[in-house]
Amino acid sequence: MKNFKILVVSNGYIEDMMACQIVKHLREIEPSIEFKALPIVGDGRSYILENIEVLGPCKNLPSEGLVHFSIKYLIKDIKSGLINCLIKQIGVIIKEGKKSDFIIAVGDIFLCALCGFFSRKKIIFAATAQSIYMSRIGKLNLWLIKHFSKIVFPRDQATTIFFKKYHIRAVYLGSLAMDCVEITGKNFNLLENKKVIGMFPGRRKDAFKKIEYLLEIIEEIIFQSKKQDYELPGFIISISPVFNLEQFNKIFNKFGWFFEKSKKEVQEQGIIGYLIKNTNKVIVSDKFGDVIHRSNLIISFSGVSNEQAIGLGKPVITFPVRDNLYPWKYFVKKQKKLLGGFVFTLPFCKKLITEKIFSLLHDPLIEEKVKKIGIERVGPKGAGKKIALYIKTQFLNSYS
Repeated sequence: MKNFKILVVSNGYIEDMMACQIVKHLREIEPSIEFKALPIVGDGRSYILENIEVLGPCKNLPSEGLVHFSIKYLIKDIKSGLINCLIKQIGVIIKEGKKSDFIIAVGDIFLCALCGFFSRKKIIFAATAQSIYMSRIGKLNLWLIKHFSKIVFPRDQATTIFFKKYHIRAVYLGSLAMDCVEITGKNFNLLENKKVIGMFPGRRKDAFKKIEYLLEIIEEIIFQSKKQDYELPGFIISISPVFNLEQFNKIFNKFGWFFEKSKKEVQEQGIIGYLIKNTNKVIVSDKFGDVIHRSNLIISFSGVSNEQAIGLGKPVITFPVRDNLYPWKYFVKKQKKLLGGFVFTLPFCKKLITEKIFSLLHDPLIEEKVKKIGIERVGPKGAGKKIALYIKTQFLNSYS
């Protein structure tokens, strides 16, 4: 078989991770393929961890990939070098596009059109940002997909059916987002019947502000549990590996909590350490998938994390915070449409949020309901391997 060269382009941190799932399985199927990656947003950390050559320039901009939400972010990004960076990235697409046998784009329609227009090649497109559950897909976007892609792998079955009505070659093979949820079986030394609340402050710079809100909610739950004689649930805060825990220590101390690092044997259970205040302990972990798996409900501020939680049958609570990087109302409106109403959006009222948490924790049918929606709206994992097999059989083998 020919020694193929494939350029992978993505535009977001989670999109980088999804792209790596496809690359990982393609490497297993055909080890001789040469991969290069161009992350349009961020530093391409996921590609580096997978030993994939990263092409530049890679730049962390103020919007952190949320430029489409606000003109304010666009202006900040332009001042920080967005246009110059994009021009150089287009140059990479032109240059590497000529050398590459295929281009795989993982992200939104803009990315597909960008790669297709400047490379002059039809794109293998994993459309991770579009769903008819969220919003109408306009005629211009449909034309761009049809014109610039050779195959589309949509994020859900309903969107696939919609694309096919417009004679777009689309195949649904599962959820790349769920492929990025690694479950290793860590139980965090918790009893099997213990109710657990998982908490995700996210990986963007506003995570520090969100930690403050989460600590306030934890303290309210502790107070109301004692007051109403409820069994106190367990708490696990999932901290992204991009952060050093020392960065959070000022916030922990501000609320009277202190961080205690775990011993090696405890870390093997997925516990980095504990936040301690009086007799109360909060688990801190970097095992994102295990945190979702062990939790009964999730408090989250991250779009894809919300989807992944729903995909595993866990209801999600979210609320607005000050200095949020994205317009909260617009964002959660789309999330609720996508996830069938199992992202519960509340104002920041500690008592109200706590009441909702107790209600969900004591609902025996909630997990079954959420799992049903998760299968339909988010989909099963395994897409990375299936997409890789499809690319090999439908495209690579034709060169044999």
